[in-house]
Formats: sequence, C-alpha cells, structure tokens
Amino acid sequence: VLLTTIMMFGQYVAMGIVEEKQNRVVEVILAKIRTTSLLIGKVLGIGALGLLQVSGLGIAVLIGVSILPEDVIEIPDLTSIGASAVFWLVFWFVLGYLLYSFLYATLGATISRQEDLQSVAFIPALLLMPGYFLVTIGISGGASSDFVRWASMLPIWSPIIMPFRINLGDVAAWEVGVSVALTLIVIAAFVLVGARVYRGAALRTGAKVSLREAWSSAD
Repeated sequence: VLLTTIMMFGQYVAMGIVEEKQNRVVEVILAKIRTTSLLIGKVLGIGALGLLQVSGLGIAVLIGVSILPEDVIEIPDLTSIGASAVFWLVFWFVLGYLLYSFLYATLGATISRQEDLQSVAFIPALLLMPGYFLVTIGISGGASSDFVRWASMLPIWSPIIMPFRINLGDVAAWEVGVSVALTLIVIAAFVLVGARVYRGAALRTGAKVSLREAWSSAD
C-alpha cells in the first residue's frame, strides 16, 4: 500500500508541474508567488487529495466487509489490525509522500512534455523498490537482522521498512526517532533543492533541462 500510493501520488505531482509548463500557466503564477511556496502548495494539495482517496478506499473496504454475508467471503478480523498499525501506516505515508513528492517535483520541472515523464519517474521508483524487497527479507529472515534494522533508518527506505518493524514490535524508540528526524531533514533539503531547480527550469520549455543547468539558471 505504501509503495503504490507514494509512487502514484508522487507522479501526480510531477504531472501537474509538467502540465503547468506546457500550458504556460506557471509563468503567470510565478509572477505572483515565490517558487518555494508554489512547490510546497502543489505537493500539499495533491497529498491531501491522496490521503483522502486512500481514506475513502479504506472506508469502502470496511463498509463492504460489514454488509456482505459471511457465506460469500471469509470476513477477516479487521479489529485485530489495531489503531496503532493504522496510525503508523498513515504517518509514514505522509512522510514518504512528502519525501518522494519533492523529488518527483524536482525531476518533473526538468521536462516539458508528459511523454517524457517516464524518463525521470523511474528514478524515485528505483530508490523505493529496494525498501520493498527488504521488507520481504524482514518477513523471511526477521526484522531484527542488522541489515534491515539499519536500512529502516535510511530516509529513502524508512517509509516502507520502518512501519513494518514498528508493527512487529521489534524496534527501539530511538530507532524510530532517528528515522523520523533524518527523513524530515532530507525532506527539508529536497524542498530547498527542488525550489531552486524549479525556479531555474520552470520557464524553460522544449528539450529536457539537466539538473546542473537548472541549478545554474536559478541565479
């Protein structure tokens, strides 16, 4: 769920940025507000929509299993999931979405056509997928293995691995604190870098702009 939703709504951010470049709306917007404000507003707006859709899906599932006769499907015991598991799922979705959405936004600013989106969207996916595979390692080999434990504190994988470890009850409080702190630091760094790249590339259409070129053009 985390892997899919983070990638899906992160790509929505990149698509929105590319669309604004295509129709030249970004030129009007940047004349009125700062690049950082525009970038943060776009990420938070689409993130709120993503959280609403995920919540709607969860409510639909709850309603569905509550009204179906027991002889139709084997109804799972949803109460066994627990409020704690739901809380950590939402918490890490928010952090993971913010982290990767600003990365998607940065990369999306360097292109001007929706057709080119996949050429940059695969980069965040490559960063996320090892976290997913490490969770499968944790399931088979134990979430307390040193490799999985340290990997869960790396910001690029924390949103996928850490909620898994937390809900198994095999994680120390300081490990959660370190992973949250490092993730917030990386998010702040992505905001600063993304805003500068966005400022240097948002008004440039046509061929793809390299990150180095966009960074230099921001001056």
